Amino acid sequence: MKVYLAFCFSLAAPFLASKRFILAVLCFFCCLLIQASRFNLSIAIVSMVDHSQDVVNITHTRALNVNTHECSNLKGEFDWDKQLQGLILGAFFWGYCVLQSSSGWICERYGVKRVLSVACSITTIICLVSPICARTSPYLFICLRIALGLFQCPIYPSLQVVLTNWIPPSEKSRIFGFTFSGSALGVAAMFPFGGFLCKYGFDGGWPSVFYVIGICTFVWTVAWYFFASNSPQEHPTITEAELKYIQLSLGLANKKNKKKMVIPWKSIMTSTATWAIIVTHFLMNYGHYMLVTQLPTYMKEVLKFDIQSNGIFSMLPFLSLWIVWMFGGVISDFMTANQILSVVNTRKLMTAVGAIGTAVFLIGLSYIGCDQQIIAVALVTIAVAVEGFSLSGFFINPTDIAPAYAGTILGISNSLATLPGVIAPYVVGVLTPHGTRDEWQVSFYIAGGIFISAAVFYIIFAEGEIQKWGYPLRIEEEIPLSDLPYKKPETLRKDLNA
Repeated sequence: MKVYLAFCFSLAAPFLASKRFILAVLCFFCCLLIQASRFNLSIAIVSMVDHSQDVVNITHTRALNVNTHECSNLKGEFDWDKQLQGLILGAFFWGYCVLQSSSGWICERYGVKRVLSVACSITTIICLVSPICARTSPYLFICLRIALGLFQCPIYPSLQVVLTNWIPPSEKSRIFGFTFSGSALGVAAMFPFGGFLCKYGFDGGWPSVFYVIGICTFVWTVAWYFFASNSPQEHPTITEAELKYIQLSLGLANKKNKKKMVIPWKSIMTSTATWAIIVTHFLMNYGHYMLVTQLPTYMKEVLKFDIQSNGIFSMLPFLSLWIVWMFGGVISDFMTANQILSVVNTRKLMTAVGAIGTAVFLIGLSYIGCDQQIIAVALVTIAVAVEGFSLSGFFINPTDIAPAYAGTILGISNSLATLPGVIAPYVVGVLTPHGTRDEWQVSFYIAGGIFISAAVFYIIFAEGEIQKWGYPLRIEEEIPLSDLPYKKPETLRKDLNA
């Protein structure tokens, strides 16, 4: 009966005219701006650092008619060596890992709307003062980047929580895919836009990268404050049809009957399914953060692009990643909804394709020199794009195994998976002191091996069933947890279709 009523209400609450659509758009732009604020430094640092002493062989750089003389003689403001650059690029992640494990609790305690408002307001301030701190001292700039990471800790767990509260299961993979694809688009847009600002912007070029992102983040924060809410029940203008549809689809309790959730920490931390997500997330993030933070440097050192060309060609991989994230969720939903594959096998397939595919193309990229720029750009674009399939794999797996605690699990996972963001830039900086192709080849081989390890681990240990401790407590009747039916997703699907 509930399934029939949910279907009727869904017809009366079409997605494009709904409040959950507005929420998804807000969350999309949140991901876009947060990623832009994190990785604007990746392109800005190419102009910030003095490269006037670089020695470049310009005879091998004619494939794309790149101005190699300009690239090799960039006169930046700062004389930072490769190791210091690696420390600065990785500093964000030092702060980012601090509060991840408690992010779920922070969201529950203070509410997602308030948490995101505060986090993005502080992000705005940090962006606006970044040029001043960089010009004062590299170590003050490092401290500022650590602070940025610290205050952005709760953002992605918050998004998991608010989407879990709002999005029905039948729309989950598509909406999650659309929302988090903003992350890839944010990085993709940042590279060419940042390259343009570095060359033509105000206050010396590179500072304008930070100013513009800070202003845009402020505008988003205002929109979030006026149009978002923690849950459908709290939204002041949601229609009755949409509210009933979401409640019946998710089994949400009436707000006045809602009980405070007790987080089963022991069950979470001793679950094989949880550790499959955590370990895979950690391993996948090494290669991901290496590419996001170091790709513009690779483009300059090995492929010999100038700053504007660097931004354009660094954009292509992450633009492709955005497209894959968008359609990966549709593919995943199609396979599970039509019972082509079970939930767990769908998650394993998407993760394996993303990890192993990326590894293969990265290793191939390591053999390409500056006289084969078109091939190199194609390989790195495919490598980063293929990684996008993993979003519909391990990343949304917390909502499969424990819908009630998805934000908590992602917070724990993000906490440990942030460490590669510190490690990868420093390791690359140490391995590539002269920026030669052979030095970068070692870095790509290491990343490829780690990607393959992630796929193997996840295939062996991942699960797709709701765990006994993972059922949501927000139900209409106050039924003891022990009395809830423990069914596999396939059985639940048959019951819903009955």
